[in-house]
Amino acid sequence: MAIIDRDPVAPTAQPSAVGPDERAPEPVTVTPDAAPSAFTLSGAARVLLATASIAAGAIHLAMVPAHAAEWMVEGVAFALTGWVQVGLGIVAGVRPSRLALWAIAVTNVVFIGAWAVTRRSGWPVGPEAGIAHAASFVDLAAVGLEAVLVLAALVLLARPTLGSRLGDGGRVMLSVVPIAMVVLATLAITSPSAQSHGGSGGDGHTHGGAELTTASGDDKGLSQVMNGQGEGGGHSHSFVLQPVDFQTQEVLDAQLAKTKVLMEKYPTVAQAEAAGYHRMGPFSPGLGAHYMEANPHISSDTTVNDDSLAHPMLIYDGITPGAKLAGFMYTIYSLDTQKAPEGFAGPNDHWHYHTNVCITTRPDGGIDAPLGADTSATQALCDKYGGHLIENTGYMAHVWTVPGYESSQGMFSNVNPKITCPDGTYYVVAPEDVGNRSNICKDVPA
Repeated sequence: MAIIDRDPVAPTAQPSAVGPDERAPEPVTVTPDAAPSAFTLSGAARVLLATASIAAGAIHLAMVPAHAAEWMVEGVAFALTGWVQVGLGIVAGVRPSRLALWAIAVTNVVFIGAWAVTRRSGWPVGPEAGIAHAASFVDLAAVGLEAVLVLAALVLLARPTLGSRLGDGGRVMLSVVPIAMVVLATLAITSPSAQSHGGSGGDGHTHGGAELTTASGDDKGLSQVMNGQGEGGGHSHSFVLQPVDFQTQEVLDAQLAKTKVLMEKYPTVAQAEAAGYHRMGPFSPGLGAHYMEANPHISSDTTVNDDSLAHPMLIYDGITPGAKLAGFMYTIYSLDTQKAPEGFAGPNDHWHYHTNVCITTRPDGGIDAPLGADTSATQALCDKYGGHLIENTGYMAHVWTVPGYESSQGMFSNVNPKITCPDGTYYVVAPEDVGNRSNICKDVPA
C-alpha cells in the first residue's frame, strides 16, 4: 500500500449549528464610576452672594479717602477690605466653590469683629487708639450686608442646591432682595454719615455724630470745651442733621464749594501768613488756631454773601508754619442775641457769639485773648493786661469741610473733636492762666 505524503491542511470550518439565541453574549466593557459633579449653586444663590459682597465692598472703597486722610494704615485696610469683598463677590457669581463660600464666611466674620472692636473699645494703635466711636448708618449698612454674607454662605455650604427649584414667579419675588441691597449701599454711600466720613457733609470722619469716648467713658476733657453762646448753646453734643430739599441742597453745595478754593490756596499756616493772615488768639483743642486777614470782611447781612464766603477766617490744627488747614469760621455782625442769622442755606448751620472777651493786639497784627473767649472777663481783669473788653463779638459759625477734619458733631459744629492737644486730649489751662500763651493745652509748656 503506497503511502502518499500530503501537506497538512487546516480543517475547513463548518457552519455553526448553534441557534441565534444560543450565541455567546457580547463582551461587556466595565468603566469606572462617573466622577462626582462639580460644586454648583443656583442662580438665585449666586446673585445673592455676589450682590451682597460687591455692595459691602463698594461701601468700604467709598470710605477709603476719608480714612486714609486721617491714618494711611486705616485707609489701606479699608481698600483691602473693599477689594477682597468685591473679588469674592465676583467669584461667587461666576465660579462658586466650597472654598469660596468658606472664604466669604470667614473674612466677613473678621470684618464684623474688627468693626465691633472700634465701636466698643477703639483700635489699640493709631491716632485714635483707645477711642470708641458710635455706629453710624454707613457702618451699619456695611455690617448688615456682611452678616447676610456670613449666614448665606454657611447655609449654602450645607444646602448648595437651595433655590434651584424656584419657578419664574419665585425668582421675580426674590429679585427684590438684591435690588434692596444695591439701594441700601447707595443710600449708605450718599448718606450724611458717609459724607461726614468723606468730608462733604458733616462728620468725614464722623462715626455717627457722637462724642469720642474711651472704653472707660472718659472723653479726655472734650465735654469741658466750650465755644460761645447762641444757637445750639455753644458746645452741642447732640447734633442731628436735618434733611433739606433738593433746591436748598444745591444752594448749600454752591456756598460750600467756595471753601475748596481756599483749601488749595492756604493748605498750611505758612501760605496764610505769606498772604497777610494773622493769628487771632491761641490754639485751643476743639477749636484750632484762627487766622484772619489784615483787612477782615465782616458782613452785616443776615445771610452769607459772596464776599463773606470768599473771606472767612482760616482754622489750622496748630500754629507752626507746617500746621494744616482744618476748617473755616464765618462771621456776621449782629448783636441780636435772641435771633441767630440765617447764614447758610438750610437749617443745619449753628451760629454762636462770645460776650465780654478781653483782647490785646500783638506787634505782628494779631490778637491775643489773655482770659480766653469762653469766660466773661471783667474790665478790672482786662485792665491788668492792658486789653480791650468786647461786650459782644457778633455771630460766628464754623465750617468743617476740609478732608480729614470732618467733625463728628456735624459740619457746622461749634467745636471739632478732630482737633486735639499734642497728647490727644482736650485739657486746657485755667482762663486766668492763658495770658499771652499761643497754645492753651495743659501739655504744652507756657
